[in-house]
Amino acid sequence: MDQLKLKLQEYYQRYRQLDQRVKPGKEEVGDMENDILSQFGLPASKRFVQILHDFVNHAQVNDHLLDYVSKKLRSAARTYLLSPVMSDVEVLNHARNQKRSPYDVLPELGYTVHEYALFLVGELLYRRNMAPVDVLDELKKVQHFDSWNELQLLSRISDYNTHELYARLKKQELRFVDDFIQYSRRQESAKAPAQRATPEAQGYTPNYRTISKLQVEDIVLDQHASPCLYGKIRSGNRYTRISIGLEFSELNQLLMSSGEMGAAVSDLIKKKLANPAAEKPTVIDIRTEFGKMLRLENCYLEVYKPQHREGREWIEDKDNFYFVDKILTRKEFEKRAKETEIKEKIQECLELIGGSYVHYQRLRRLGITDEEAKLRAGLQDELLFKLSFFLHKLKD
Repeated sequence: MDQLKLKLQEYYQRYRQLDQRVKPGKEEVGDMENDILSQFGLPASKRFVQILHDFVNHAQVNDHLLDYVSKKLRSAARTYLLSPVMSDVEVLNHARNQKRSPYDVLPELGYTVHEYALFLVGELLYRRNMAPVDVLDELKKVQHFDSWNELQLLSRISDYNTHELYARLKKQELRFVDDFIQYSRRQESAKAPAQRATPEAQGYTPNYRTISKLQVEDIVLDQHASPCLYGKIRSGNRYTRISIGLEFSELNQLLMSSGEMGAAVSDLIKKKLANPAAEKPTVIDIRTEFGKMLRLENCYLEVYKPQHREGREWIEDKDNFYFVDKILTRKEFEKRAKETEIKEKIQECLELIGGSYVHYQRLRRLGITDEEAKLRAGLQDELLFKLSFFLHKLKD
């Protein structure tokens, strides 16, 4: 038996001995996976490691299976090594267009699959449309200074921006440290959506904003976290990318208000979540599945940005992420808008009435009789005169 088959057999045995609760790719077998794939000139990216994971899922190993896996690895290597040569920036651009897993892209670029690297590619490049050159520049800096573990440690420190690690990383000119930590903490809090702290419970007053006509590109679902919508809204003459966290009940409400397409998306979600073999978290790529984006045009979302404490002040998170506070139907929104308009008109009337008392006082100081002054000020009605008097007193 040749050396490759011996290594594959040893890998199979070691993998099968692992505790079933340990996920594939942990330290016990990670080095062997890298070693086996490197013999074929393949990086330890998800799509190539998956060949080995499929291999160890067979009930028993034999020469036929070993030959089959060897052949599959050789075929993958041939395709990979003969593919057109691209620059790192072109690889990132292609990955974003094809929505490739960051677990594939990072190893193929020669970078560690680390939380910060995943954030740079999965969140900044894919979700927020960051320029590939900026993402690549940040990856190079972290790799050069080998700051991966320091970034992970800093994200777990409560007052991170006063810690010496923060100053050290800033000296390395890392641009997205604050964004990464805020993103990490939001992900942690989203893992227990039922216990998500409200602004009132945390002690800050949110700045509410109403969003309409949201164009949804992706819906991300996780059994341990709140659903999240990724899409864009029109801001003047351009579109702004936005992500919104909400509850499952709120997601269902939005889909049910979106006609046939909303119902179709809802059915697809149910099928995805019912499939035990589906990847977690589950990403619903709306454009790929339905050929167009989901437009939420029949409802209005009242949303707010989460805030974090810096010293004694509450500061809004920088990234374009919001939580849903309320969902209003078009009828409810129009009713609220009408009520707001009427209240504003009433307030204007009250201000005019209160100002009439000032005019009345001036007329009295000019020696005009009380009855004539009331008439000229438009306060000849006794009830109106009293209302004007008390409104004026409120301003004093």
